Amino acid sequence: MKKNAVKFLSSILFCWCIFFSINACTSSADLTVAPEFTLLDVTQKTYSLSDFKGKMIVLNFFATYCPPCRAEIPDFVKLQQKYGDKGLQVLAISADSNWNEVLPSFIKRMNINFPVLLATSKVIRDYGDVYGLPVTFVIGKDRKIVSKIMGMVEPDELEHIVQKHLGS
Repeated sequence: MKKNAVKFLSSILFCWCIFFSINACTSSADLTVAPEFTLLDVTQKTYSLSDFKGKMIVLNFFATYCPPCRAEIPDFVKLQQKYGDKGLQVLAISADSNWNEVLPSFIKRMNINFPVLLATSKVIRDYGDVYGLPVTFVIGKDRKIVSKIMGMVEPDELEHIVQKHLGS
């Protein structure tokens, strides 16, 4: 019991440190155009950013062990439900190293309705050395990055950005 409590508190402290020190942990790279990627999902299906040409993308870097990351997943699910038929595609990129053990059940438990992709060192580097989690990029239909949100995104803030750039 004590061992589990220590692990849990250590996990919370780790994520808290990441959350509040994001500026020190992420690159200052000023991305204007979303870098192309080709990544696998948990079923080994391949996805590329170019597969979603003409769609607005909400791209979220997360990990299942990160409490703020887990907390925002239901908001992404709702966003995909609400705006998916209007040209929005939510994509998540998991930084979990033990993805095969945790992601399939996590996706099912959270009722995730969008692709969850597996991070590579290249995609992490291409998107500005993403180390602090969560990080969300809103990518316009023209592949220009319209917003980068470091830390947990507020649902109203994200929906406002989506509405503004989708023209809804």
